[in-house]
Amino acid sequence: MTNMNGRQGGGGWVRLVWFFGCVCAWVLGSADTQAMEIKLQAQLIWGTNDEKPARSECKEVSGRLREKLARVFKWKNYFLIKEETFTVKSGAERRVKMSDKCTLEFQVVDDFTLEVQLFGEGTLLKTVRQPIQALRQGELAVLAGDAKDKLGDAWFVVLTMPRK
Repeated sequence: MTNMNGRQGGGGWVRLVWFFGCVCAWVLGSADTQAMEIKLQAQLIWGTNDEKPARSECKEVSGRLREKLARVFKWKNYFLIKEETFTVKSGAERRVKMSDKCTLEFQVVDDFTLEVQLFGEGTLLKTVRQPIQALRQGELAVLAGDAKDKLGDAWFVVLTMPRK
């Protein structure tokens, strides 16, 4: 194609489109190589109407967490058995042992979703998908079940994203 000055034209648009395509490929390619890393806190909690055992090293749950649990669940007392803070990277699974009977497995499914698998005594009990944004906004993810050792008691695994 010839322009008004008698020169070949159209090459500028082709170069511009080619340059834009290269920039897009570079940006999208570099986004794939950036691994998402999420810092989480898991708390294993025991819910009961009984008092704390005399020799127990567990701590009483108080404050905001206790208020949130008490609004939803029926128990008078909540005791912290174990607390772990850790990171989960996209593209990798992370296992966290909370007790001899309780293990968690985490995987970042995509930029928006965290998958959590709960194992009890080596058996998969539950798989849940949690929106990452909800955790970032301070919401809790709670997995719960009946305590086999004591009728009427329960255990909870509470997942949060710690504040920086």
